[in-house]
Amino acid sequence: MKKILTAILILLFVPATANAITLYEAAQVALEKNPDLKQTERQIEIAEQSLRSARGQKGISISASGSVSASKTEGSSESESVSTRIRGSVPIYSGRKLESQIDSAELGLDISKLNYVQARDDLIYNVAKTYLDALENLATTKVNLETEENLADHEKNIAAMYDAGSKARIDLLRAQVETSNAMQDTSKSQAAYEVSLANLATLMSIDSITNLVVEEIEPALTLGDLEDYILMADENRSDLKADELKIEQGEFEIEIAKSNKRPTISAEVGTGLGASSNDWHLTPDASAGVSASWNIFDSGVTRAQIRDAEIRLENLRLAMISDRNSIHESVITAYKNLRIALMRLRTTQRAVALAEEERYIATEKYRAGEGILLDILDAEVALSSAKKNHVSALYDVARYRFDLAHAVGNTLAAID
Repeated sequence: MKKILTAILILLFVPATANAITLYEAAQVALEKNPDLKQTERQIEIAEQSLRSARGQKGISISASGSVSASKTEGSSESESVSTRIRGSVPIYSGRKLESQIDSAELGLDISKLNYVQARDDLIYNVAKTYLDALENLATTKVNLETEENLADHEKNIAAMYDAGSKARIDLLRAQVETSNAMQDTSKSQAAYEVSLANLATLMSIDSITNLVVEEIEPALTLGDLEDYILMADENRSDLKADELKIEQGEFEIEIAKSNKRPTISAEVGTGLGASSNDWHLTPDASAGVSASWNIFDSGVTRAQIRDAEIRLENLRLAMISDRNSIHESVITAYKNLRIALMRLRTTQRAVALAEEERYIATEKYRAGEGILLDILDAEVALSSAKKNHVSALYDVARYRFDLAHAVGNTLAAID
């Protein structure tokens, strides 16, 4: 009966119509469908419109106006008049304000593109972590299923020996308890596997996990120099590049604030038509000129705006230092975790081999009447723990490798 239940559990894990999806394929689906990433991409379009608006401020602007009026004064007849006018203007000098606004908008567009690149890398990283969670939970479940089957076999053998009168009932009861406990472990790991698949489906923006099956991966077992990874992070991280552009943008914001202390000059031309009831003949007129304005005193408003922009720039520089330190810390942490995981992987391989030998000896001694049940059960538990430790180490190697790839800003290369 227990073997039938085990077979049913295995069928539940791998549907007959399912096709395994690779990590790379899962990441590509997420990049195509994830709504959060699409929102970040929209920020590029917004930045493009802001740049277009800033550039338009330096171009020619044309306005039109018209009026109709009627008047009457005592002792005179009623008078009516109509007029229409078209006016064009173009800025000649803005105190560097318009130019700085354009430069700032161009940097804003570059920043939005870098933010999108970073968001892509973050999404790929989250897909990779969730994919590995599913693989680890699946591998753990397979270990639990194997342990359950082994304990069920022991229970069957003990039941036969109990029926023959060669074993005590307490041995049978203990075997039944251990088998039941193993079934609980299998159910828990199965549930964890299904939850991780659901999380993966959410990142991929698909509705069902019915036919979603993950495919085994082979993590690389090499590790380079820490200093090289730190240099890669400084060169590759899009958020660090965005921080640099934000500092440049902050410098332009200071220039924009300072422009309020400088004069502005613009050229204007105009033309129009007018007529009155005294003589309904339309009369054209035209005008052209240059106008200038200069804000000489504003009660310290401009000075406060300049200082505010300077403080913001100082904060941007501090933020970049903080971000770089945080990224360096994440690189170092991932590097050390990966190094330890590689060491664990080698030791757990050895532990599995020793545990398998211990279980074989305990089983044979019990069958020969020289051992006790507790030796078998302890050996089964030890083997199960050794295999799960090996699974944990294996996927920690893969997980920390992705941590390191993400820390240096190149997660996609780790799954390609």
